[in-house]
This record gives sequence, C-alpha cells and structure tokens, in this order.
Amino acid sequence: MKYLEELEQSALDRDIPIMQRAGLEELIGELIKRQSSSVLEIGSAVGYSALMMVNNVDHLTVETIERDDERYREAYQNIHDYHQEERIIVHHDDALLMDTATLKAAPYDCLFIDAAKAQYQKFFEKYIPYVKKDGFVFVDNLDFHGMIYDIDHIRNRNTRALVRKIKRFRDWIKNNDLYNVEYREIGDGICYLSDYLDMGVEMFIVAGEYGTYTTEHFSLAEIAALTKRVKHLYVMVNGLYDEHELEGLFAHIDALAELSVEQDFGVLEYVREKGYHFDMMYNPETLNTNPNTLNTLATTGVTSAFVANVIPLAEQLDIKHHTNIPLVLQIAGVQYMMSSKRALISNYQEASGQELSHIPGVLTIKPQGLDFTCYAYEDSRGTTIYSKTRLMMLDLLKQVRDFDYLYIETLFMSPSEAIETVHAYSDTLAHLDDLLYGKYVKEYEQLLHQLNIPMDRGFIDEATIYHLEDVKRRDASERNQ
Repeated sequence: MKYLEELEQSALDRDIPIMQRAGLEELIGELIKRQSSSVLEIGSAVGYSALMMVNNVDHLTVETIERDDERYREAYQNIHDYHQEERIIVHHDDALLMDTATLKAAPYDCLFIDAAKAQYQKFFEKYIPYVKKDGFVFVDNLDFHGMIYDIDHIRNRNTRALVRKIKRFRDWIKNNDLYNVEYREIGDGICYLSDYLDMGVEMFIVAGEYGTYTTEHFSLAEIAALTKRVKHLYVMVNGLYDEHELEGLFAHIDALAELSVEQDFGVLEYVREKGYHFDMMYNPETLNTNPNTLNTLATTGVTSAFVANVIPLAEQLDIKHHTNIPLVLQIAGVQYMMSSKRALISNYQEASGQELSHIPGVLTIKPQGLDFTCYAYEDSRGTTIYSKTRLMMLDLLKQVRDFDYLYIETLFMSPSEAIETVHAYSDTLAHLDDLLYGKYVKEYEQLLHQLNIPMDRGFIDEATIYHLEDVKRRDASERNQ
C-alpha cells in the first residue's frame, strides 16, 4: 500500500476528518478485487482518499464532490501537486443540490459516501442511479461506534438526532430488497477517535501489551496508527513484572521507541540506559501526594505526572502550585482503589465452588461492612479494584483550570457514556469565562445524571482518606464474629 503520509498527517494535525486507514484499506482492496475503473466520491475533504485510491488502484478514475470552499481549494491544489489532474475530477458543489448532468464519468463502479452522516440516505438515493448494475456502494461507520444500539442513553439532543438518522438509514437499506447489504467489522480499536478530536481532546492514554489496570489493550499497529492522529499519546508500561517477563518487556519498549510514543515512569532506568527520549509520565495511582517528591523525580527524567486522586482538592491544588513539571488531574470516571498480583476472582471461584456471573474478568463487589460497590478486574497480571461510582467535578472546572491536563477515565464506560461525558466536560470548559457558565454546568450535570450512572465527589472534599468510624466499626464486627 502506498501511503501519502505527509498529506495524511497534515489533515490529522488540523483535525480535518479523513477516513481511517483501516476503512480506506478495505475500500482500496475491494476496488482492486473487482478491477474497478471508476469511483464517485461524496465528500472530498482535502483530496486524501481520492489520491490514495488512484495511487493504489491501476487505471482508476475518481470523481469527487466537495462543498466547503477552503477544503475544495486545498483538494484541488493537492491533486495538482501530486500530478493527478487527469485521474481525479473534483467538483465544488453541494452534492445534494448538484446538477447530476455535470457528472463526467458516470456510470461508476463504486459510490463512496464519506460526507455528512445525517444525509446518508439522501446521498444514496440521489446517486445510486449512476452506479453500474454490478457496482457497489461503500458507506463508513453505519453503527456510529455502537451508539445506534444504545440511543435511549444518549442525552445530548444533537448526538441523539444524528444517531437516529444513521439508524434509520441502516434499517432502510437493510430491509430494501433491491440491494445486497454486507456489514463488515472494520476498525483498529480507535473507531471513535475523530469524535474526541472534534471535542478538543489532546492527550490519550492507552495500554499496550505490557500495560495493566485496564480492560482494553492496544496492539503495536493500533498504537502506530494513533501516533499519526493525536497530539499526545501515552502508552502504559505499568505492571508489576516478574523476571521472566523482562526480556519481552524490553523488546516492547524498543518497539515503542521506534514509534516515538511517551511512556510510564516504571521503565525509566531502561529508557535512560538506551538513550531514548520519551516523555516519561509518572502515575503510581495513589502515591503522588506532595510536590517535593515530584520535583525530585523531575531531576531523574520524569517529565510529567498524575496527582493522586485520594487526597482532597485543596491538597491537589497545592501540589500543582509548587511543582515544576506538567501535572494531570482526573476529573471524571471510576477511581483506582488497589491492586494485587494474585488472581483474586479465580481464587475465590475455586475456593467457593461458585461460578460467578460477571463480565469476563470483571466482578462487582461490596466490601465487608461498607455500603460501597466496586469493580474487581482480573487479568493475567493480577486483580485491580476500582470504584463503581464515577468521579464528578464538572462544577469545579474553574478551580482546576491551572492543571496542564484534565483527565477523564473511560474504563467501564459504554461508548455512548464515554462520548456524552467527554462532550459535557469539553463544552463546559469552552465556556469557562462566559456569563452563561453556570447554566452550562447545570444542564450538563442533569444530562450526566440522566445516564443513571452513580457519581460522587471521590475524595476531593475529604480531610483524609481514612475514616476512624469505619475502622472502629470493622474492628468491632471482627471481634464479635
């Protein structure tokens, strides 16, 4: 596959929506298999997908339509710069209003719809007559990241309206006897990345093969794809590793070095020994509770860090104001409680003889003597406990605006909950200095509560993480047993 990497990266850097590589590779593969000679594309953007098609499919002509003035001019210039004027015809027009008599290469082997999702059916109905009888139509992302299966839990009106339109088109085409419809699972683990980029998210933290404390893991290929699209990508290398794992761990770090991604403090010594230049983020979950430690670690190569979320907000702010490196503060999502190298869920099942009903690897538990529900997650490296309640700090964004990054933990969130939560926080952040800031906070707090997910303040209002009354109650309960 011939990639136009410079053009691709330029579009990604500017958050211009272009088709992901996985989907584009699938389309190009289908064009090659069918020996296609012509494509009608709805939505040129900057001309990237059209150029990719003609650069990878012999004897192919692409006719493409773009309504946006700036993107049309850029697409036209890019097509000229890559000397593909003879194989790519670009129209500056609204595809829904365009006079089809001006089409140059009809009929087409393929209709490729990559424009406004809310208009999928209108695009399809208008241009399907110009597709050959043995041709095909390629439409991207008809399940909208799984959200069409969860519409009732989408509280943002605009998002819900869009998803309903996509679902209507999907249902209509599926039940239309005139067409043979085939759905393909195409993706690279980052299918809703564009939505987060559109909302202004700049930093992403993912787990690779050697990451732990998470139910989601990314392959090196997926990580490589992410590095081309996001501004800051961190890969967790944060397990408690046994000696027999070190050879594989070091090979994993070497592979990440070739991708120039940023890593966790746990591999600092190896990184220094190899002379790699990573941004080393230190996140020991509950340990970053004072600025002196962080300032000392900064002299060893640590370049950024999370502030512990088990201390009150006043102490978190004090750490920020007395620390010399960029700091990250968690503002939403489940909170880490503890971890163990033991397989606690499996051990309990074996000892009790009970087959527990739970998400694979995940169990909901309630600590003895406490009215507090937790997630217990088990993988090959042990067990981790998280709060089931989500941290809620939407109304405190003005107080924490000095932090370099505000982090939303999406672990255990459905796709719709994750997008709704990120949208609520990003939109509220965009109006911090508006007179209507309080109105945004109130409306989005109501929206998040309507998701029916338990939320609380975590430890931000607490004087200490230890409650003497709880300790006494547990001690008394144990004595009486």
